[in-house]
Amino acid sequence: MKQSKGKQVLMALAGLALLAVVIGTLPHMIGLGLGALIAFYAISKFVQTSKVLAKIGFGLLAALGIGLALSNIWAIIGIAAALALYIGYMRMKMQRVDLNTLFARRRSTTSTHFEADWKDLDQKRH
Repeated sequence: MKQSKGKQVLMALAGLALLAVVIGTLPHMIGLGLGALIAFYAISKFVQTSKVLAKIGFGLLAALGIGLALSNIWAIIGIAAALALYIGYMRMKMQRVDLNTLFARRRSTTSTHFEADWKDLDQKRH
């Protein structure tokens, strides 16, 4: 199905606007990722340690990571813009994008997921 020239121009302008939003929020995405990584590391170490002074230190590090992640919450807008850009690109290529299959997992449980992936890799290797 052929699109009109006006619709193609509007789609191109929308794509450029979304690309500008993604590029503009890229530092926030990096900050969100680093903050989440620091918080995850500190919380995992907090749970593992039994020393009080270490727990205080890892607790402060976790608070720092959570604060860093929350201060870069603008990254959510960039992630949504990147998703909209991807879906728009796929629709422009005339491929139907179903959001349920885009976010669905391949298999229901992780143990069967790992076993099935291992079997697939083993078959591809031989």
